[in-house]
Amino acid sequence: MSFQFGNNLSVAWKKLKGGDYTVRTFEANKLWRFETVTSSIYHHAKYGMNLYRALYPENHKYFGNVANLSSSLYERVFTTQSIDPKLLWYYLDHNFYTEYENNKNPLDITDDNTVTYLWQSSSIMALPMGMFGEGIKEGSFTVTNHYQYSGSVGGTGSSQTAWEYKLIDDGHGNLIDTVFDESNFVPNQYNLLYIGFNEKYREFNYKNNKLDYVMDSSPYKNNVDIINPRLITYQTGIPTSPQTQSSGVSANFNGSYLYVKNKDRFNFNSGSDFAFSFWINIPPTQSNLTNNFNSLFDKKTTNSSVVNGEDLVTTSIVENLYPFDITISNSNEMISGSIHFKQKSEVQLVEVSSSALTSSIWHHVVCQKTGSEYQIWLDGMLNASASLSISDRVRNNSEFYIADNGTGENYFSGSLDEIRVYNKGLSSNEILHLSDNHITASYAYQTNRVGNIFYEKGMVVVSDPRPKYANALLGNTGNFDHSQITNGFEGQFRSTKTIHEHEIICKIRKNEFNFTQNPSVLNDNLENSSIIDKYVTNPFFNPYITTVGLYNEDRELVAVAKMGTPLEKRDDVDMNIVVRFDM
Repeated sequence: MSFQFGNNLSVAWKKLKGGDYTVRTFEANKLWRFETVTSSIYHHAKYGMNLYRALYPENHKYFGNVANLSSSLYERVFTTQSIDPKLLWYYLDHNFYTEYENNKNPLDITDDNTVTYLWQSSSIMALPMGMFGEGIKEGSFTVTNHYQYSGSVGGTGSSQTAWEYKLIDDGHGNLIDTVFDESNFVPNQYNLLYIGFNEKYREFNYKNNKLDYVMDSSPYKNNVDIINPRLITYQTGIPTSPQTQSSGVSANFNGSYLYVKNKDRFNFNSGSDFAFSFWINIPPTQSNLTNNFNSLFDKKTTNSSVVNGEDLVTTSIVENLYPFDITISNSNEMISGSIHFKQKSEVQLVEVSSSALTSSIWHHVVCQKTGSEYQIWLDGMLNASASLSISDRVRNNSEFYIADNGTGENYFSGSLDEIRVYNKGLSSNEILHLSDNHITASYAYQTNRVGNIFYEKGMVVVSDPRPKYANALLGNTGNFDHSQITNGFEGQFRSTKTIHEHEIICKIRKNEFNFTQNPSVLNDNLENSSIIDKYVTNPFFNPYITTVGLYNEDRELVAVAKMGTPLEKRDDVDMNIVVRFDM
């Protein structure tokens, strides 16, 4: 099947062999123009997806038009659209496919049965499988967006083709954008923790009753709680370059903090390499000035112990040793806004301090230990380093907190986003791409997957939080403002069709059908044309079967089976003829 949309065109479908379709285009004003729609709520039983469905009143089996459910990050107002009623573009507010679970195998490939949350908005194309086959064949879907951005890309005179993308279906339920070079990603098996806050879009406008969880999207699905959830707010995420747009969701802390319950996974020993990658935006001054530093990532202050085998007791105590401690200095220090990265054994301490961060501006930070080197990278560049070989133990029993030290007395004020912890040191190329949130090819999200495809249901979802995909398939601004094919798209897929083979046994008894109605057996004498020739009455005469008819209960002929070669009808034994046909 092929399809395209642009220049205010609609499409008509013509079926070809093998489940393929081709497309003919018509001007939308001359065909399939509908001014009104009725609406209903449709529940996707298998995947738990609640969709807003627009149904044409003229024909309920056609799915079409665009439904907009006021996204909290993007808002599009649609009135009437002149589009093909057999295709459906949903503009969907934040929904998710299945319930979040913690028991996912880290090595499983993401497919349409695993947990995948939608982001700030999504464009959904529905291909009604009753019309175009039973499903979409795995690995056959592609769509190319011919997108012309209304401004310049990357400054002056940049190519508009930078906004184009080609999405392919990887055969496992993922939509992959081929623009990305996967060798620039940090391999996912090294990712111990990934908190991007993109599941918190629904809480943008919540005043109270914040939910006390965030999702860890790493392969390990760590349990993370929010302490003091009413003191956290969610805002637009990290900025893109070079334009001043934003992508995803970030968290603003001011008395709240995160508790990562799987503390032992992050209890690095003195010989282990590790890296903390995160984006940070600090205010001009910290709200909490109890100490000289505010905690960003702490594993040295609070520990827990079990008393009498039952009661969990939390104790606030500064450990003499810790695998990491990352803080930011406040106005009590001479240099405010400096990142401090430390590791300590009972006899050795190493500390690296960065230059001061500019307030009210997003920065990308990497604090890492690689070999004997302790480094701080700012915005893709090495900013500070120190060298020391610690041979003693640095592991401890302390809890792991983000944006505080677990006491509520050293909390950080400011925004964090795209938090990742790796159990390896990162290369300069990996750090450079982690800090790259370019508007046309962002590597900051470390994925080339931009959506999902549901093969059986014919649902194609583009749900990536990056601005490049915000209006996927919806035109230049999301209002179907296609201008010829430059703001349209085209694609293709193969459909599936199950063919059932049927077999019917026709039994002919030896005393049945021992005659023929072939007119050639009649006498050639014109006066006796109704008299059967003598050879037919011979006891050795046997007719030949060439055709078998299949009848329904009303004795109506519904099918005819032709024999490959004539079959002699015997009158001394019963015979069986097997008729096979596909439907």
